[in-house]
Amino acid sequence: MKKYKDIFEKLFPIMIKPSTYSLNISLSKRFFLFEIMNKIINTIEEDPHLNFIALLKSYKVLGRFLYGTLHEFYRDRNKLYFKNFFLDRNLYRMVKEDLESLHPKYKDLKMTITKRGVIIYDNYKKGAFNVFLLTIHSGTWVQDSVMEKLTLSQRDRFIEEDIDTDKIYRNLVLENSGIWIDSKQSRFVIDLNRDFQRAIYADNSEEWLKVVWKHELTKKEQNEIFSSYKEFYFTLERIIDAYQFNIVFDAHSMKSLEGRPNFSFGTKYIPKFYMPVVKSMRRKLANIGYSPVLLNTPYSGGYILRWLSEKFPNIFVFSMEINKNQYMDDKMRKVYKRKINSLSKDLEKIFDIDIEDEANKQDIHKNP
Repeated sequence: MKKYKDIFEKLFPIMIKPSTYSLNISLSKRFFLFEIMNKIINTIEEDPHLNFIALLKSYKVLGRFLYGTLHEFYRDRNKLYFKNFFLDRNLYRMVKEDLESLHPKYKDLKMTITKRGVIIYDNYKKGAFNVFLLTIHSGTWVQDSVMEKLTLSQRDRFIEEDIDTDKIYRNLVLENSGIWIDSKQSRFVIDLNRDFQRAIYADNSEEWLKVVWKHELTKKEQNEIFSSYKEFYFTLERIIDAYQFNIVFDAHSMKSLEGRPNFSFGTKYIPKFYMPVVKSMRRKLANIGYSPVLLNTPYSGGYILRWLSEKFPNIFVFSMEINKNQYMDDKMRKVYKRKINSLSKDLEKIFDIDIEDEANKQDIHKNP
């Protein structure tokens, strides 16, 4: 409760300390003001979305951001204020395309949008099974001034970026409940799944990545790019503070290389208590026909999961990698929409978690 009163002291100081402003307020009016304040605080505590927005406004780390329903943004999608909010028109068009694809089916969905294309979709439901979904590598947007300095072609980036993973995973939240964070910005501008010092790619930072930049980024450009990194982790922590989740799920895809499975779960940072749940999900994927499904091959979990496990050691965090051969052609140039839709439906099935079934299965193996 004190946290919220501190916030309201900043936002509405007259309500908390009217005497400091030398205002003559009668006892009855002062009581009325405190009643209003308490009602607002209670409303925020009961509605985690309002709680989250209040925290964002109070700390002001994000600067300008937009919030409202998907329908409201869809309605305003062609208005000048909405176009000019984003850093450039390419980013605007990406966001607009998403709004048009999701409307009207999800018109009541709450949304928070930053000017750098981090979008938070809020379908949180009290008492339901809520997933916190992250698709932070699905983005392809690069600002023009930065694009001119990149050596990587759009084709090179397309192979490495998690193309269309937002469309594969998003129904876990949209059709059920939870919160989904999607980033439109390419990982080759800022990789949110790396520690701060390595978040902007450097030459030879990967075996396949010899030269990243034709010309070095200016200090101003670096600071601007790093600001999106700081905004993301600030927002991540505020969301975990404001909501209660059953699962935090970092969702990715991987290149189709020899020896890689069709699916892999990253479990390095998961509390052991939750491992039976992941094993149940793995078994269901295999039964559907996606074998091989492995653990920690080739990735066991990235920086986001490490950061979350250190900040919130008891939460259920894991990652998933889908092999691109499950929805793209052999050369990873073409996406098959039908396969994306099929994957999306199958993933919903495995999140219908049956922990008891997995526990019973383990008991049978131990006690035949």
